[in-house]
Amino acid sequence: MNCKSVKTKTVFLCLAALLLFPSCNTKSKTEQMRAVVEEVRAKYKAYEDISQDDQIFEAYDYFVRQKDYENAAPAALYSGCVRQAKKEYESAMNCYKKADEYGRQAGDSVSAAFAQYYIGDLLNASGNEAEAITNYKAAAALWGDSLSRKARCLNAVAMMDLVVDEYDSAFVYLEQALNLAQTAEDKVTEASVLNNYSVAYQLTDDNEAALDCLRKALPLSDEKRRPVALLNLAKVFLASGDRDSLEYYKTQMLSAIERTEISPETQAAVYGFLIKDALAVGDYEKAYQFEKQHEKVALDLLSDQTQSSVLEIQKKYDFEAQANQHNRQMLSRQRVIIVLTIVLIAALVLVTILVLNALKKKRIEAEVNANLLELKKRNAQQQQEQTTMQAQYDELQKQNAQQSELQAAFGDKLKDEYLQKCHIIRCFEVLSRDRSNPMAFKDLEKSLFEGEDHWASFEAAFEGVHPGFIASVRERYPDLTETEFRYCLLSHFKLSRQEYADALGCSVYNVDKVRASLNNKMKNNQ
Repeated sequence: MNCKSVKTKTVFLCLAALLLFPSCNTKSKTEQMRAVVEEVRAKYKAYEDISQDDQIFEAYDYFVRQKDYENAAPAALYSGCVRQAKKEYESAMNCYKKADEYGRQAGDSVSAAFAQYYIGDLLNASGNEAEAITNYKAAAALWGDSLSRKARCLNAVAMMDLVVDEYDSAFVYLEQALNLAQTAEDKVTEASVLNNYSVAYQLTDDNEAALDCLRKALPLSDEKRRPVALLNLAKVFLASGDRDSLEYYKTQMLSAIERTEISPETQAAVYGFLIKDALAVGDYEKAYQFEKQHEKVALDLLSDQTQSSVLEIQKKYDFEAQANQHNRQMLSRQRVIIVLTIVLIAALVLVTILVLNALKKKRIEAEVNANLLELKKRNAQQQQEQTTMQAQYDELQKQNAQQSELQAAFGDKLKDEYLQKCHIIRCFEVLSRDRSNPMAFKDLEKSLFEGEDHWASFEAAFEGVHPGFIASVRERYPDLTETEFRYCLLSHFKLSRQEYADALGCSVYNVDKVRASLNNKMKNNQ
């Protein structure tokens, strides 16, 4: 009986071990995967490189298979961070969307809020500021009682409003963000909000208020954000012309940059400021060097952005959930056909323009050659008639040679003037078909804006293409300033604000003032 009892106990213990060991192994695996997520999270919060932490993807897949959405939400979130560090923006967007989905299912509002914020960052990086605002607002709503986090989200909303020129809305969100940050005693966020306040004041030409905000923000900024605060201070003093203060804060900024690794966007902003500063003191060599460095950073940023359009990724994400493969293939084919059609039309237009230019050039050359031939015949007749005296013959030969040179120079001048007029007409023809063609306007600038009377040349050429327009404007609006009148002519083409500023020789903000003044005068004269 005792032997049988021992065997029975042994069998029971073995069965119990078989049942318990898998559970222990599962628990151990879960803890390992949680540790992986925590490790990546800690590195990300410390601004360390996480682009090689591929083990986070295993944790993400594991928790999804286990349907453990409470752990799947942060795993998806930091998988997106790693994908973004690898510049795999499509995968990053999908991970953030899943983190938001799992977080809401598990009641993890923190992961959902972070996911919405990071989606906003991706949209902002790709130039989709309006869409980013929606995600930043969603993130702010999810933070609930976390005043500091909510302040950061509202600060991001205000920043996007500044980018899209919604200044009134930006000031509203900046005020809310500042109150929340001060209540939470979050000095870093408070400094960031004050920095954005200064940008808003600069955009609305209130440099004194901008300077006051920056002076408050500077002592609150941490080491990482201090270069941005110093850069904004230097910008204000550059705009006001205070060179002593400008040099002081510029030196402080450059010193802070040497001690801190700054983002490519901040690098581009610094080089842009240094270019304007060098131009302000007439140091064109330094401005050229800074321009080359700025161009390199800008090209790197553009390369990152163009690797994958986040807006297209988001559309693709939503589209794939609703459409089948056949519809996507048909859409792709239609796009290819449209692109090929546009390329073919552009090529035909270009060939036509080149052929017309070649024909005009040949006709001009034929006319010039005919004139030269006629001059040579006349010179030959004059030489044959002067055979009586050697001295007179030499003198007449010298005169004929001089006359030949003058005639040739005159012919070349006529040819150049005619070619220039043809080129100007071609530029206006191109702009009349496509007012947004930047190359045509640049060609027009090169052809007309030479010398002090370039606006007279521009008006003469404009009158040739649009007869009567200038006289009509001057008669109808006699109180226009010269700058407003020139803006009126330039508005016939679809130019950017910067191109208006370059053509008129003023700042972008003065362009806005000129446009507003012009609109008021035109409304009053109606």
